[in-house]
Amino acid sequence: MTHSMCYNFYVKLNSELETPDAIKESVGFWQDDSEKLNHLWWVLNYYAENLDPDRTLRAYVERFLDALAKKQQIVSEP
Repeated sequence: MTHSMCYNFYVKLNSELETPDAIKESVGFWQDDSEKLNHLWWVLNYYAENLDPDRTLRAYVERFLDALAKKQQIVSEP
């Protein structure tokens, strides 16, 4: 995921979700969408100084991504 690919999502986050708590709440709505969560993680990474300077939001998103990966692994096992 490149910096330029994340820019539009970053702008949308800034205009619609103005606080870290609002972003966290949205993560709950996207908890089963690994693509969107991954995209959010990259946005938080690239724009960390503005959105996630202490890395708490990225850690929060990572927990959901890890849970999805584990769920997928269980489904894939014979």
